[in-house]
Amino acid sequence: LFVAEGRIREIKHDINTLHGGSIAQASQQHASLSASLQSQQKSQAVAYKAVNRQERQIKLVEQKIETRQPRLAGLAEKVAHMQRKIKHLEENASAAEADTARQRGVVEELDNEYRRVKDAEQRFEQENQSRSGQQISEDTMAEYNRLSEQLRSASMEDTHQRDVLDREVQLLTEAAKRASDKAEGLQSTREGLAASEHAYTQQLHIATGEVHAVEKEMQQARREVEASKAEHERLVRLEIELNEKLAGVIKELAQARADQRESAREAKMRETVSALQRVFTGVHGRLSELCRPTQHKYDVSVATVLGRLMDAVVVDRQATAMECIAYMKEQRAGQATFLPLDALQPAPVSDSLRHAHRGARLATDVLQYDASIETAVLHACGSALICDTVDVARHLAYERRLDAKAVTLDGTIIHRSGLITGGTAASGGQHAQTKRWEAAAIEKLRRARDRLTEELQDVARERRRLAKDDLLDSKVRGLQTRHQIARETVDALSRKVQGVATERAHAETQLSAAEPIAAEAARELQAKRDLRSQ
Repeated sequence: LFVAEGRIREIKHDINTLHGGSIAQASQQHASLSASLQSQQKSQAVAYKAVNRQERQIKLVEQKIETRQPRLAGLAEKVAHMQRKIKHLEENASAAEADTARQRGVVEELDNEYRRVKDAEQRFEQENQSRSGQQISEDTMAEYNRLSEQLRSASMEDTHQRDVLDREVQLLTEAAKRASDKAEGLQSTREGLAASEHAYTQQLHIATGEVHAVEKEMQQARREVEASKAEHERLVRLEIELNEKLAGVIKELAQARADQRESAREAKMRETVSALQRVFTGVHGRLSELCRPTQHKYDVSVATVLGRLMDAVVVDRQATAMECIAYMKEQRAGQATFLPLDALQPAPVSDSLRHAHRGARLATDVLQYDASIETAVLHACGSALICDTVDVARHLAYERRLDAKAVTLDGTIIHRSGLITGGTAASGGQHAQTKRWEAAAIEKLRRARDRLTEELQDVARERRRLAKDDLLDSKVRGLQTRHQIARETVDALSRKVQGVATERAHAETQLSAAEPIAAEAARELQAKRDLRSQ
């Protein structure tokens, strides 16, 4: 035995060493992983900020491009206007060349007329020379002078009128050209402003859509942040509540002397029942663990009533009990009494026993148990009565002659035959049996402690998972920056659209006034040209 105990101490020491080492290793690994997680979260936050900066720069470049696009559209309209102007000038040049050719024809006709007059004058002079010997009458000479003067006057008047018409045609041509150029310029300006307004309107539509999209993202991100904060607050409250409960359980364990030692047989029996519950379904547990007195003053008397059945194992079916017995034989786990609920047939308890005496009550009435094991409790307790004093028990057993076992609070049993059983057994008797309920209560407190510890660990894991709140805040700030930029873009584009619309309306007003003037100038020019060509 000494060697075995030494071996047991060595094994326990090795187990404690390994367990402590594994805990220390796990703690170190947990601390390392927590540090790595925080580092990764910081890196992710820095990367997210860098992405936000790049997005802002991209937005600025896109704004510059969008600002220059209307200018390009205006330049395209100006190029088209200049091309139309060149075409109009070419048409005017062609018309001028045709007019020049026509004027040359008129000049040639005048030259021919002039040559005919000179020829006539020469012939007349030759005739005069041939008739030099003849006397010219004064009347003839006067007629000649009158006709010559009339011819010179008509020629000078025609030349003056033609010069006047030429100057008027030139002035009207310049005026018509100015009016036409002004109308075309206004038309080109209107078209360019219309193109700019269309481009700005499209950009405004796109920017407005961007604002709405960013606002939706912001709302979603804010909901996520609020949900995360609410969850964090809930976990904090839950952690506080669990810590308070755990502190209460630990205090109760300390008060109940949770570190008390249990016998080897008791520990073995408890481990055996736990193994049976893991292997077979329908194993409820030991009767002492499934029921307990309503008050501590009934502990000894109830333990006396239950007797050896306190260690009995309650199962659902008789087949389960046989399987458990076979398993215990294979494992050499000792012996146990089983109470199969489907096979027990407890005798009915008369209701009159509940009112037999004011100082007596049924044992089943002072026990707390689940309704599913009521058959086992009735079988173990039967019609036993718990009496407050020995006198009450004697009265019920000897005088009333009730067919029930009378047990006092200190565990004394009064039999109807006159026998009295009491005292304390060498193994501890009822006092040792009552310790079962204390051990069960302690075991329940231990399970509650372990459960609360696991829940606290789960809460801690959830709080670590919610550590991404900083990333959500960074995301919200980035979305706010994007929203501000998009909002400023929308405002700027709205002002540009309004300004371009005002300029276009003014250009249309000027064009409406210039087009009739250009048409009137063209009609006057055409009328003068027709008059000159006559």
